[in-house]
Parts: sequence; structure tokens; C-alpha cells
Amino acid sequence: MTNKFILLFVSGMLLLSSHGVKRFQGSGKVTFYADPATNSNNPEIRMAYGLNIVPPWPGGGSVFVNLPEHLEYMPDTRGIARHHDNRKNVWQINGDSTEAHYSVESISEPAVFFSVKAMATGQRATFEMIIMNHSAKMLHSIRPLFCFQYNLLKGFPGRLTDNFAHTFIIVKGKLTSVAGLVVEDSNAIARMAQVKDCKDEHNWWAEKMGGFIEQRMDAAYTVLTSANDDRKVILRWTPGKNLLTNAYIPCIHADPCMGDLAPGESKTVHGELIFTDASLKEILKKFPAD
Repeated sequence: MTNKFILLFVSGMLLLSSHGVKRFQGSGKVTFYADPATNSNNPEIRMAYGLNIVPPWPGGGSVFVNLPEHLEYMPDTRGIARHHDNRKNVWQINGDSTEAHYSVESISEPAVFFSVKAMATGQRATFEMIIMNHSAKMLHSIRPLFCFQYNLLKGFPGRLTDNFAHTFIIVKGKLTSVAGLVVEDSNAIARMAQVKDCKDEHNWWAEKMGGFIEQRMDAAYTVLTSANDDRKVILRWTPGKNLLTNAYIPCIHADPCMGDLAPGESKTVHGELIFTDASLKEILKKFPAD
């Protein structure tokens, strides 16, 4: 990912986000909507798989997720899906905005299908993603990037502030600030860490930019705290692969581990986004990683 791409991507996301500000009302429960602005003709702005998630907090803003931002396989990060795929936003939202879903065939890999279901219940949103390989091709080391962007989540760190100090992962059973974990270049705008149980690594982008964390994580479980630490967002996917957090966008990931997908096979991964007022000390008791 080049610096030019990051700048264009962020500019596009800020533009997209501004279209939905009036809808950030908060109703005491999580809700979904798809922003028509994601249907841009500009491929840098187009977000074909973009979904807005409104938290239960009144006036709380929103989280925007590209689900996926990228869905690729090896070697050479061949694309199954990209956020800029040339199609209208795929999400279908139900009448009360508490359920969303889509099911599509890959544009770049015919006969490969993927679908996502999202359901909101109280203070959380749950996700199920299924990828099905009906082609004759082996898909090696599938790498999903599910980008949860919090630039319009009210009260949370802004772009290029103290983002990493407010981002936590689980290391040896304890929530640990990303800012306190060693990387090669302390000025790197992104951080990435690997879940210890996932064999598919593919973390070269973070390694190249000096933002890879050598310390292994227990699970794909990321906690983001507000600027005043009074609100938290928990993101998790199972089975888990990695953390990715980018202070420039800004975003958090807790991406799943998919591995290989042979012809005729399918795989399912599950995710959850939780909005809570619990303290950091309470989080793992109230919302255990397993």
C-alpha cells in the first residue's frame, strides 16, 4: 500500500462519511445503513462492500466497515474482491435496520462466491462470512482484510493522534496497549501483529514499513478505547489471524484466518463488533475471547 494510495483512500473515506452524518442519531441499539455515496465512479472512493454501523450511544457517530476491503489469495495477493470492485454497493438492509446481508460472485475469480450476514442485537453486531469455491482452482492462503474505520465515531481518537495508545490486543491473557509493543520503526503509521495459532502470516506490508509487532497475540481480538476511556469498541473474528491498525485512516482490524480453499470447498468465519461502557479491567470477564 503506497502513501499515495493511503492519501487517496482516506480522502475518499472522509468524503463518503460526510454524506451520512445526519443519520448518526443513536437509538439505544445498533443499526446498519448503506451510504449511496459509496457508489462513486471514482475507484479510489468506491466502496462496493461498505456498511455503516451506528452504535447504541445517542449522538455516538458511526463505524464504517469495508467487508471486505480486500479478499485475496496467494501467491501475489490475487484478488477475489476489492473495495473498488465495479459494482453498486451490495448490502441489503431490512426494514428496521437491524439486519443486513449480501451474496455475490467474484468479478475477478469466476465461480468463487462469498456472502455476509450482519445482525444487530442490543449493543453488538454479529457477522458471518462464507466463501465458496466452485471453480477448478485451488485458492492458497486466503487473506481477508475487514477494515473498521472509526474516524466519525464520536469521542474516539482522531487521525494521527494517540491511536495506538487507545488500541489494545490480548497478549498472554492480558489486554496490552499496541503503543507499548516493540516495532522496528516507531514512526510507522500502522501496526500489525499475528495470532499465534494461525499459520498463514503474509505480514510483509507491515514488516516493510517497520510496523510489525514480533510479539504474538492470543486471538484476533482488538479493543479501541475512547479519548476519555469511558467508551470501548471490541472487534473480534474467529478463527483469528491478525491485528492491523492504521492511525492515518484511522481503523482497526481483527481479521480471520481462512487458509486454503480447494475446489468444491467452503469456509465460514464469524465476527462481532461490541459497543460497551465497561472498563478495561472488566472487558475480558464480560466479553471473553473464546
